Amino acid sequence: MKIDYKSVPKGYEDNLKWRRECLRMVQENPGWAGEFMRICEDDLLFYVNTFCWTYDPRPMKKDMPRKLPFITYPYQDEAMLQIVECIESGRDFAMPKSRDMGASWMGLTVFEWLWHFRESMSFLMMSRKEELVDKRGDPKSLFWKIDFIHEHQPKWMLPSGRWLGWNDPERKLMHIGNVDTGSVIDGETTTENAGVGDRRTAMFIDEFGAFETDAGYAVLRGTRDITPCRGFNSTPRGQNAFYEVVTKTSALVIRMHWSKHPEKAKGLYTAKDGKLERLDNWSGRVEAYSVGEGEKERKTVRFPEEYKFILDGKLRSPWYDLQRSRCVSDKEIAQELDIDFLGSEYPFFDPPTIDALKVKYCMPPMGSYRVEIDAERCEVKRIIEDQKGDLKLWFSLDRNEHVPGDMQFVLGADVSAGTGASNSVCSFVNKATGEKCGLWKSPYVLPNDFARMAVALAKFFNRCLMVWDASGATGVVFTRKVVQIGYGYIYFRRNEKKIGRDISDEPGVYLNPKDKQALMEDYRDALGTHRFINRSASGMEECLQFIRFPDGTIEHSSAARSQDPSGARTAHGAEVVSDALACLGMTDNGAAKIPEEFELPVGSLAYRMREKAKESAGKGIDKLGEGW
Repeated sequence: MKIDYKSVPKGYEDNLKWRRECLRMVQENPGWAGEFMRICEDDLLFYVNTFCWTYDPRPMKKDMPRKLPFITYPYQDEAMLQIVECIESGRDFAMPKSRDMGASWMGLTVFEWLWHFRESMSFLMMSRKEELVDKRGDPKSLFWKIDFIHEHQPKWMLPSGRWLGWNDPERKLMHIGNVDTGSVIDGETTTENAGVGDRRTAMFIDEFGAFETDAGYAVLRGTRDITPCRGFNSTPRGQNAFYEVVTKTSALVIRMHWSKHPEKAKGLYTAKDGKLERLDNWSGRVEAYSVGEGEKERKTVRFPEEYKFILDGKLRSPWYDLQRSRCVSDKEIAQELDIDFLGSEYPFFDPPTIDALKVKYCMPPMGSYRVEIDAERCEVKRIIEDQKGDLKLWFSLDRNEHVPGDMQFVLGADVSAGTGASNSVCSFVNKATGEKCGLWKSPYVLPNDFARMAVALAKFFNRCLMVWDASGATGVVFTRKVVQIGYGYIYFRRNEKKIGRDISDEPGVYLNPKDKQALMEDYRDALGTHRFINRSASGMEECLQFIRFPDGTIEHSSAARSQDPSGARTAHGAEVVSDALACLGMTDNGAAKIPEEFELPVGSLAYRMREKAKESAGKGIDKLGEGW
């Protein structure tokens, strides 16, 4: 009789009968033990579905078991075999998942199978806290799950015929060895030196998205060389280290969406153009939750006849609808159900509002141009139509390729290091209409050169007001160069410590967290009240990448987790920052107090900056050094 995975029944009662039959066969003929061991060694899925158990503490009814035979679904079969292939070929894998898909059980069961049947393998399991790795008697911990598997296996299947349970003196904390194969599984928590100097066959890093920002990146750096195969498992928790593994590395992505689960996907449906599209023919009784006038009701209804479908275009099922009704926020839905990395953070800008504004106002630019400037005079020499040009315009130039003389603008600028990591951006807003009519951006222009370009563009746009972010090393270099050039129509920040908020002699805007919050709050209000009309789809889409933290600070989601050694976290989300600065210049242009031809007061900050800039230029110091 040939026995393999295909022989194993998947129905609950039939599977239990199968397991009892296998144990009876060994009891009557001990020779079957060796045969089953050989089959299990060759067939992971046979092993799991015949000799592995899992645990679910949630059933409340007396007759519903909490200890369950591990009966895999098709999506789990595929995922577990992919994990084995990654381990054998030496490739990282990442498992972004909806909640309650069994991903942790799957990953550690694959490790346990290899530990059980392969010689001299060494595995490491990691989580953010020790009690989540190995806390004896705690079902949340990874090692408890392995103990549980062994506790429910026949003795003849266990190494040396004994179960090294959590209360066995030979079962060390965060370690379990197989005396028959010489393989080991160890545990570790996230520390600054996690995994450093170690060598492993593979690693399994559980709920990686929940790691603290710095700890997550430290794990990535510290484990890259210790094993060719790292497994990352988590629900999304924003654009952090786990997000970057999923989106930016060569790791095999095994997406564990709830719709792959046969039970959760019963009655799968969606909507197109407001019309229902059923994606299967399932029918039956389901639990539904509805909110009436002052009442909440949860009841059982016939599906699909009595079901109230939600026609918003999302992929849904009765299970999904019920779970959504239990979530307190869109963030929770995105995190626990939708595998939505961006939505799993608290957005600063309201996504539906941004979507509506995009539909109403955004459009392709009317022209794209390459700009050539005279670097000494900081003036535009030529403007050449080029679809790949850095300058985009939402208005027409005159017949001389100039900006119409009756248009007045404000230029908002955000400065990057010019190394390609993020853009330097100029946004141009029409003062009369509040429309963003121009956009220049490039990631490869150093701060000094960007200052020359910005001044040249400010002159080209009818000598418009310049407002820029003067904070950080890049902001200081940009500011010094603008002052040295001598362009006078620039924004001078106010003294917020004085009652009258007098205009200071400090050029540009210094975006500390408090002032950045105020700037972004005003820009969000300007968008919502249509004071600022943004024609740029990229600028509006970038708004959705800004998140608010519990302490009130606002950051671009990538910047909040930046690993740039310079610490230049405000360099991300540059188009939104430049838009917000241009918006500030529309409402607070009185801060631009110096005329085009001017003498700076001797001893003022602007005067000292200009003298320092002249001194640096005389020494040939005209750009940031290496590393910027």
